[in-house]
Amino acid sequence: MANIFAFFSEKYCYLVVLLAKKQYLCTRNMARISLHTRHSELLQNMAKLFSANVLAQAVALLVYPILTRQYAPEDFGLLSLFLNIGNILILVSTMEYQYAILLSKEARQSRAATQLSLLCALAWTVMLTALLPFRGHIAALLHIEHNTSCFLLLPLFVIAGAGWNIANMYLTRRKSFGAISRYKISNTLLLSLGKLGFGRLGFTSWGLIVSTVAASLLSLLPVTAGRIREAVTRLVHIDHAALREVAHAYRKFPVFSLPRALVNSLGIALPALILTPAFGLKELGFYSMAVTLSFMPISLVISSVQQVLFQRITEKVNAGLPIRRGLQRFTVRTLLLVLPLFALLCYPLPAITNLLLGEGWECSGLYIRWMLPWLLMTCLNGPICFVADVFMAQGTGLIFECAILLARLAGLMTGVRMQNFDYALIGYIAGTTLVLIIQLIWYYRLISRYERTLHSSTR
Repeated sequence: MANIFAFFSEKYCYLVVLLAKKQYLCTRNMARISLHTRHSELLQNMAKLFSANVLAQAVALLVYPILTRQYAPEDFGLLSLFLNIGNILILVSTMEYQYAILLSKEARQSRAATQLSLLCALAWTVMLTALLPFRGHIAALLHIEHNTSCFLLLPLFVIAGAGWNIANMYLTRRKSFGAISRYKISNTLLLSLGKLGFGRLGFTSWGLIVSTVAASLLSLLPVTAGRIREAVTRLVHIDHAALREVAHAYRKFPVFSLPRALVNSLGIALPALILTPAFGLKELGFYSMAVTLSFMPISLVISSVQQVLFQRITEKVNAGLPIRRGLQRFTVRTLLLVLPLFALLCYPLPAITNLLLGEGWECSGLYIRWMLPWLLMTCLNGPICFVADVFMAQGTGLIFECAILLARLAGLMTGVRMQNFDYALIGYIAGTTLVLIIQLIWYYRLISRYERTLHSSTR
């Protein structure tokens, strides 16, 4: 009897080991398949947004040689001033609560974050509309008294921008990257056609601004058309408990993220706000064209990558998975791709812009050459700038944004005191680049700290 029991015990143990081994092999293969599928999905999502941005920028670049022959540098300077003021107001309008739409773990919280963002945007738009009678005082401060009426379009621009920021996070949570791509393409097409049309009609003083506002509103409609009724229903039937819960759980966004984003946006707007009264709209027009041709295409591509990485890294952090190796590989590959390209373009940039935009626009190419170090650091920092939000380190992030703002302000004011636009711009770029280098190091310190917590928890 003992021998029979021992025999069956031995066979049972062998069977258990065999089944465990098969289960392990099956699990490992499934994990590999799942990893491959996720990796493929990540690349597909990046490809959707990247291809949309490439197409959008290709259309925009094709029309600029015509636009620069229809509009004067002063017109582009006025558009730059309008956009900088409008972008600051768009940031304030949602109080940065739109990011809670993506970061919320539960659908109930995500819906409440959508409601909260919409309510904030509507409230700020009403307040901005009430302040329109005082627009003349702002125009006098900026020495653009003859262009006061353009501020009448600010409320429409702000509500369109806030609506897109909310819809963008909602679509990202649902992985509807195709809809995001369609918005970007339609926005660029409408914007380009509007600018060309107004320029053809000779409506140059307002043409660029009207086209920008109209494109923002019209391109938003196809994305939100099927969801307007749902959004209105959610606004009418508000879950007040969930609203308070989200407002408290993500209070760091209005307390830290909003000031950080506001400081960053103000830092970008500083050349328009400071250099316009000192040097006029013409010099600002040359600089804004340099930003349009260089920084804007790069930032749009970066935003595509950053948006997909944000969703993917948030998912991994919520699951307690490592992230450092993949992000480091991405940063190194970006550096190896961008650095040689910038080195090749550095010398011929003024000649290229003069050929592309027409006689007299070589200043924009010279400004792009000076901006190359800033653009390089933007390519490295931009895709992973969400790290501070993921690890709730918005306080330190705000400190960095304040440092960038102060460095930019110091550079600009130095040039203004010397009455030299070039010195002001070089100081602005140098200060920005220095702080961005330090900020990139801080991002990876946050990632390393997270990885250490993973290792300690598995022991």
